[in-house]
Amino acid sequence: MLKVVILYNLFERLQKGEEKDILAEGAIIEEISAVENAVRSLGHQSITLAVQDEIFPVIHWLREYQPDVVFNLCESVYGNSCWEMNIPALLDLFRIPYTGSSPLTLGLCQDKGKVKDILQSQEILTPRYRIFERAAGPLKGNLFPIIVKPLHEDGSLGISRESVVFDDATLGKQIQYVIEQYQQPALVEEFVDGRELNVGLMETDGKVEILPISEIDYSEFPEGVPKICGYEAKWVTESSEYQKSKPVCPAPLEWITKKRVEHIAARVFKLFECRDYARVDIRVDRDGKIYVLEVNPNPDISPQSGMARALKVQGTTYTEFVGNLIERALLRKNAEPKG
Repeated sequence: MLKVVILYNLFERLQKGEEKDILAEGAIIEEISAVENAVRSLGHQSITLAVQDEIFPVIHWLREYQPDVVFNLCESVYGNSCWEMNIPALLDLFRIPYTGSSPLTLGLCQDKGKVKDILQSQEILTPRYRIFERAAGPLKGNLFPIIVKPLHEDGSLGISRESVVFDDATLGKQIQYVIEQYQQPALVEEFVDGRELNVGLMETDGKVEILPISEIDYSEFPEGVPKICGYEAKWVTESSEYQKSKPVCPAPLEWITKKRVEHIAARVFKLFECRDYARVDIRVDRDGKIYVLEVNPNPDISPQSGMARALKVQGTTYTEFVGNLIERALLRKNAEPKG
């Protein structure tokens, strides 16, 4: 029987963003419960441990409890998503094995601009972009429509129907909104109109396995509402965006498109040295060009998530998935040089 600590972030006071953003923080409760049930089904002991506004209690309890493995569900520290990488770094220093990607991968993928730089260097298509660290004067977009996002957030924080802009004045206003409200640079990106695909990946037996591809169906979106999975579509259950964005898994793709998407997703997984599991978000435009939007090495794995849906379609139970992640973490520990 293993001692498993389920480590997660709990932040009750937002220092930036919108008040409604706390909904994304609250969604972690479902995720913890599902992982906890799976760990116990596997016959292991489990304890949940929250990273709140001080790291010292976490350090104390890790030393006190001495877990065999940590199931890492932390997506931020003190409400700062850029510090997500510090939790696995701390676990590395304690020599405690943990699930998921390394600090380097998590830190790198938290910067959407650097991700795009690396993708471009490897000739992997990604929408054209520019980063604004401060609000600018009059702008000339000339690539409209354009989407404006916070550079470092995930979970669609800071993304709404207003994020897709069609003129210079609105572009400047949205850049200023992101910088002021989210206290970070704004990523200004060419908006690729097309099919949106989420590709879940999982490592098993030394190879990267592609889960059934999921598509977000926006066909019921009203005219004039941008076809994006913004914050409302992801978290606000009573919103029309949430109710009218339908996940379809497996996505109805032509064989050749499916193979190309799978090949690119697997290549991206390896390029960023993702570990155990990840999700790659992709758009396919009307000409069949495949654009990588984002790489998420620590995606939502709650029972309602796209990752859980893809596992179910594949025929893998949630308990099997959790068991595989724990097993891989322990294998890494056993493979470490003794010193």
